[in-house]
Amino acid sequence: MALEIRPVGSKKELETFLHVPWTLGMKSDPMWVPPLLDDYRRLLDPVKSPFLKHGEARCFLALRDGVPVGRISAQTDADFDKQWPDEKGVGFFGFFDSTDDPAVARALFDAAAGWARSKGRTRLRGPFTLDSKGETGVLVEGFDTPPRIGMPHNEPYLGPLIEKAGLSKAKDLYAWWYTSGAVDERTARIANKTLALPNVRVRTMDLSRFAREVDIVREIYNEAWSKNWNFTPFTSDELKIIATEYKMFVDTEIALVAEVDGKPAAMCFAIPDVNEMVRDFDGELMKRPWNLLKLLWRLKFDRPKHARLILLGVKEEFRASHKYGTLAAVLYVEVARRGAAAGYEGGELSWTLEDNVMINRGIERMGARRYKTYRVYEKTI
Repeated sequence: MALEIRPVGSKKELETFLHVPWTLGMKSDPMWVPPLLDDYRRLLDPVKSPFLKHGEARCFLALRDGVPVGRISAQTDADFDKQWPDEKGVGFFGFFDSTDDPAVARALFDAAAGWARSKGRTRLRGPFTLDSKGETGVLVEGFDTPPRIGMPHNEPYLGPLIEKAGLSKAKDLYAWWYTSGAVDERTARIANKTLALPNVRVRTMDLSRFAREVDIVREIYNEAWSKNWNFTPFTSDELKIIATEYKMFVDTEIALVAEVDGKPAAMCFAIPDVNEMVRDFDGELMKRPWNLLKLLWRLKFDRPKHARLILLGVKEEFRASHKYGTLAAVLYVEVARRGAAAGYEGGELSWTLEDNVMINRGIERMGARRYKTYRVYEKTI
């Protein structure tokens, strides 16, 4: 049977590209939650995409006798190049899906690598959709639970298939599961001592001034995470999307800012697990108005029982301080306390780098357990 790798050009081909997981039968996996395709359509739209203002991307379909059997994207990122001048030869891939067929996987990676080489790249790394602020990695451990909002889910064969295509592990990322009420006494004691300082305050984010709050998140994230592996900064355009379209999902009881002397020093941004509310939407929201009405009803009357802690950061001047270096523990404890009081039964902390020993130890002390592992791969091209 003939295998064809075709660059995505038309809107029809883009829809075929986006629906490859359905074509490959992911709906038969009881853990899979169909992602909301509106987000991907915007991400790949040259006019609307915040990523494409600083990056380039090309999508490819694998077709066997005209039937989709796989997909991949290849991308470059000028923001990554600026952040990591010693790694300017790195190109990226994302959206990788395939039947369990090494020939399909190799052909897709050959296409992605060929495009990346045409852009002067010498390495291919991923998957990132489309960068490390989006869906990152391939699930390699933890297939028995559903993905939380913004996290990928795939069949167990996908990681080995990537390795058969010549890629090897670059880095593992951990997702942690926390059950409400599991804060250990030592962490609580440290947090309470810092909270007792008269110039330290933890407050909820103010939705009436949400654009300002998002700017605080951006400022702290871009400073606190700047040295983390594969980091790229949030742009103002990316934060505008969060400030407008994602505002409806925010629960201020678990979105917190720590202040020292009235100035933002640290932040903790967790959101309800939207995946619990959209599982039956089959990937569509705006195209099916009834789904939007259901979502609005659920947000008001049937909110998720779990959350995902997406971002937690402390400004360098406070992180390096003996007096305020415990602000991360303060936010961990506060989000746990306030989340439990708001009715959350637990949630995911994700993701952390496998070699971020201090953070991982702190999360373990909080009573969380590592329950999923995601892998990023790379190869020389």
